[in-house]
Amino acid sequence: MIAVVVTLVLIVCGCVCGAGLLLEASSPDPVAGEPYPVPDDGWTAPSAEPGTAGPTTAAPSPTKKPITRPTSGPAPVTVVYEVTGSGTADIAYYDAESDLIHVDAAKLPWRTTIRTDGQSRVMVEATWPDIDYHGPIDCTVTVTGTDAGKPIVDKTRGYWRTTCEVG
Repeated sequence: MIAVVVTLVLIVCGCVCGAGLLLEASSPDPVAGEPYPVPDDGWTAPSAEPGTAGPTTAAPSPTKKPITRPTSGPAPVTVVYEVTGSGTADIAYYDAESDLIHVDAAKLPWRTTIRTDGQSRVMVEATWPDIDYHGPIDCTVTVTGTDAGKPIVDKTRGYWRTTCEVG
């Protein structure tokens, strides 16, 4: 009795596996297509030979034009952002309208001043663009014109990234 059951199970399994192989063999091979269409945006590779002068690059500029004074209301508070070190750094800071501004490859030392209403976010962050470089990088935020009367200063040193903020 056990031998009959085992034989029937083996026959059924063999038929199912054989049918699966036949069905797979009759279907076309799946071929991966392009993962996404490549747009033709007119870009061409640079043609300069190695060692020859290539196109000149413009000085780094913020990702958007920073607002140095709020568009509405008074601006009694002055904020000075400073980043010091050697070489260049990628810098992010809040402008007078609390918009985050990015400046890539800013030449150090770097400094900018904004006027704000005192309610805005005040922060500057600097990061070395070369992750392997671990020299010191300093940031300073100085806020004057607050109700406290005395300047508020936050100064921080980092070795890959540094952040200073007030408020």
